[in-house]
Parts: sequence; C-alpha cells; structure tokens
Amino acid sequence: MVLKRSLSVWLCLVILTLGPAFAQEAKPLLVGGETLEAVYPGNFGVSYTEAKPFAQALGLAYWQDDARVILGLGSLQIRLPLASIPKSRTYLKTLVTKNPPHALRDRGKILLPVRYIAKALGFAYSGSDSSLKVIIPEANLRGIDVTVTNGRDVLSLKFNRNVNLVRMGQGHWLLLGVRAEEGMRYLSGLYLTDVRLQPGPYGAELYLDGVEGWPEEVAYYPQEARIFVGQKASKPPEPPLIVIDPGHGGSDLGATYGNLYEKDIVLKVARETADILARRGYRVRLTRSRDETRSIYERAQLAAKADVFLSLHVAGDPVSPPGPSIYTYTGAGRATPVFTSKSRALLAGGGYKKILLRYAAAPSRVEAFARGLEAEFGRIGLSVRRGQSPLYLLERAPGAAALVELGSIYNNTDRARMSNSAQQSAYAQVLARAVENYLGGVK
Repeated sequence: MVLKRSLSVWLCLVILTLGPAFAQEAKPLLVGGETLEAVYPGNFGVSYTEAKPFAQALGLAYWQDDARVILGLGSLQIRLPLASIPKSRTYLKTLVTKNPPHALRDRGKILLPVRYIAKALGFAYSGSDSSLKVIIPEANLRGIDVTVTNGRDVLSLKFNRNVNLVRMGQGHWLLLGVRAEEGMRYLSGLYLTDVRLQPGPYGAELYLDGVEGWPEEVAYYPQEARIFVGQKASKPPEPPLIVIDPGHGGSDLGATYGNLYEKDIVLKVARETADILARRGYRVRLTRSRDETRSIYERAQLAAKADVFLSLHVAGDPVSPPGPSIYTYTGAGRATPVFTSKSRALLAGGGYKKILLRYAAAPSRVEAFARGLEAEFGRIGLSVRRGQSPLYLLERAPGAAALVELGSIYNNTDRARMSNSAQQSAYAQVLARAVENYLGGVK
C-alpha cells in the first residue's frame, strides 16, 4: 500500500515536471546535416522544433513579429500566425491541428510545425519511434543568362527548385543548397565580364567579375533568382504625401450636441483642407472621404506612409477648455515601430540625417510643425493649447504628425464657430497653410 502510494506521488511529480504542453517524449530531428530537437505540444502527434535553428538548417529566410512568422525560400513564402501556448488543451489542439497550424511561443522560444513546413517546401519528411528527418532535395543550376534592363545588368539564375542566395561580399554570392560544377562563363553586360562557380560545403559559390564599386541586389521568381548589377535609373521624386484623418464616422458619431456631430464637422474641414493642398500640387489622402466607419488599424496604415499626418477631432468632454488643442508625440510608446523610435533617437543626436529623414521626422521637425499650426491659428485670433500624448495614431506616424481638436462642442462660442461654413473654411485654410509652411512648397 505504501509502495503504490509512493509510485502514484512519483508519477504525479513527473507529469507536473513535464507539464501538459510537452509530455510526449522529444525526439532528435535531422535536418540538412544538423541535429535539432522535435517536441510535441499537447501530445497531439504534431512535431515542432525551435524556429531559427530550423530555418537556418533548411536555408530559409526568417522574419518574425508579435503576430506572425514568415519563412522564405526564393519566391515562396510560408506565413504562420504566432500565439503563446495556451493553458487550455482544447485550444492548443486547435492551434496545432488547424491549416495552417500556428507557430508557438514558449518561454522565450518560437516553435515551428515541422511536417507542415517540410510539405509546403516540397521537402521529404519521415519519422520513426526514435527520430525524425527532413530531407532537403538537391538543387541544380539549370541555366545562366544576362540581359541589360534600365541601365543595369540582370543576371538570371534558373534552378530546379526555389533557392535562397546570400551575399557574402562584393561580387560574391552563396547559392544555398545548390550543386554546380566548378567553372567559368564569359558574359557580355554593361558591367559583368564573366561569372565563376565553385562548389562549397553549403552550396555553390558564385563570383561576379566586373561589378566592383557597383550596387548589387537580388530578386526572386519561381525557381529563379535574378541579380541586378548597377545603378537603377532614378525616378523623379514624388511630392510629399499628406494624410488627413477625419475622426470617427459612420455609426461612430464622436462628440455630439443636439444634432451637431463631431464626425460631420471634421469631415467637412478635412475635405476642404485636402482640396486646397491638392490644388497646390501635393499628394493628399483622406482616411475617409465620406460618412463611413474606418478601423483605427486601417487609419494607422495610411498614417505610417505620410510625410505629414493630421488627425482632426472635436473635444467632447464637458470640462474641456474652449479653443483648439494640438497634440504631438515623438517618444517611444508601446505602439511605436522600433525603426521609427530608433530613427528619431538618431536624428535627435544629429546622426545619419540624409538617410533617416526618408523614414522619420526628427523630434525638432515635429515641434516645428506644431509651432506652425499654433501660429496659423493665432492669425485668425485663436489661442491654442499644446501637449504630448502617446495616442495610437501619433505613435504609428513616423512623419510630422499632430492631432488637432478644433474646439469644445460644449462651449457655445466654439460650437457656433465649428458649425459655421465660413469658419470651417477658415479652419481648412489654417491647416493647409501650416502644412505648406512646414513642407516649404512642393519640391
């Protein structure tokens, strides 16, 4: 009796130690000459392994964010939704058995479904009681050719399957997993004079002669990779993009007072502002051009592309003071993309301006835009309040971005002004002048 009780306690301890997610025994996973470990989340017979070593062993490109994992092999991409391992076994079973299965986050590691990925890539997958194996088929180089397009050499490499190329240095590329005989081929391009192939342990190595000092980039097509050599013919720069966001819309009325709705006020002002700027040669987008509901995520996508972003609102709090308010944000909040926050930090320190200004406005420039808005409101006799606020749309907008509350709907003077067509036009003129002063005219 004592023995049985001790055995039961021991078994419970073992189960608790293993946890519900990985109670099935792990197995060695053989991939491309590497030995990884396969585990079975929830004991549902679906093998998973750690993401980055698996991608590296398969020769795959790898991208990951909070919501998904993307694997790339040439022109082929595999996109998997990403979720943390849930406590519910029923929900976990749904995640690992649906098509496509989820990538799983477990204690700082990302796990990928082995069989699904092997099948999607056209690789062989086999398993036994003792181990699993993913067999990577040999890739063969079937043809090399060069053409000249838009002032650049285009070196076309054709294979029997999709492959990835890794740039090792100037004129030196690794063709991952590709078998090719050593040799040289003479070519006639603007830059290229010949190409040399040399077998290597991870695939064929490709050397390009005549490309010294010229840019190189690769693009993928089904079972083909193209290396572009030379300076791409430049296009004339596009005018700056201004995105104007009339808040709310559709079933979302915004602030209301009787029959006066925030959604209608800001739409009229936004349309007129857009018309003024478009006539002056700017590219202008509205997040909505009619009375409709647009999600904050759709609006954020447009904000992320803007050189200037203006979100228009009306204060709807009964205790809000009268007059316009301007909010900006140049910090690094939870919704701020890492590249944007890093770019702003470098710009604030005076570094890499020529490059980074293409992607983010320096904090000083955002401040200058806000000051310009304040000055233009002052020209029509309105005093402005200003503040910093980590509002979602401002965090997602890398350019000069501001949220402008035109006034308080509960203030009699503001309400009369905002419901008057002539005053709405005055608001539009103020906003358009501030944007144009900031951008310095179309260039």
